[in-house]
Amino acid sequence: MFTNNDIAKHFEVCEEHYRYWWNLSESRSMHYGYWREDTKNLHEALMNINQVMADKISISENDTVLDAGCGVGGSSFWMAANRGATVSGITLSKKQRQQAEDHAAKLGLSQKVNFQNEDFTNTSFPSESFNAVWGIESICYAEKKIDFLKEAFRVLKPGGRIIVADFFKQQGLLGKDKTLIDQMAYGWAISDFATIEDFIAAAKEVGFINIKVDDISKQITPSARRLYWFSIPGMFLSKLYAIFFSPTELSKHHTKTVYLQYKGLKRNLWQYFVFQAEK
Repeated sequence: MFTNNDIAKHFEVCEEHYRYWWNLSESRSMHYGYWREDTKNLHEALMNINQVMADKISISENDTVLDAGCGVGGSSFWMAANRGATVSGITLSKKQRQQAEDHAAKLGLSQKVNFQNEDFTNTSFPSESFNAVWGIESICYAEKKIDFLKEAFRVLKPGGRIIVADFFKQQGLLGKDKTLIDQMAYGWAISDFATIEDFIAAAKEVGFINIKVDDISKQITPSARRLYWFSIPGMFLSKLYAIFFSPTELSKHHTKTVYLQYKGLKRNLWQYFVFQAEK
């Protein structure tokens, strides 16, 4: 199982990969995005997922939002700039927090967004602080997903909304299929993926209602394929890098993971869902 320090270190070490291959300096995003038929490029896809999620739970200027696992702040900035929401972004990484704060100042959004180092399964926020809780490819990092759901329920106001876009493994994986998914999780410092069935059951147990789930695996596939093609030269370069430097255990597996994720997606071993519910 990975600790919070392991997870923070993983993102800090791999950040340059995202900066080079994923347009991180402009997009401020470390996720798959959302490809429509008319989407022209990766940056547009990365911005699209914010619009898709914000539309689903009607984010507006009246909302205070918890961006759970905000990374370097991409979604927080988008919600503040495009919907007028007030956003608190939380991350385990001190480096990510500092970058997000610096970028907020450059954008003139420091009055609308703030960033803190917090664990989204156990935050310092008072109960009923937010109208919405938002997570993109971050909730998979919770060792026990129900712990995140309990905390989200606690900090949401009555009638508040939760939305999560993330990986979910298929039920009953065995043998080589299970090994592939376990290796994929390990390379991204994820203790284990949930199934969507278990996630829904946990949300109901916590008390969430009006649960809706959309499979958007098709809409993230172009990004998964893009990662796959990057992984082929990347595996060669990572071996070359290891000759001259001392990569961390996780960074040694990162390039292989972006290869495995596409293989697993094509074999339907995992799917990508947008989950939403209300308190």
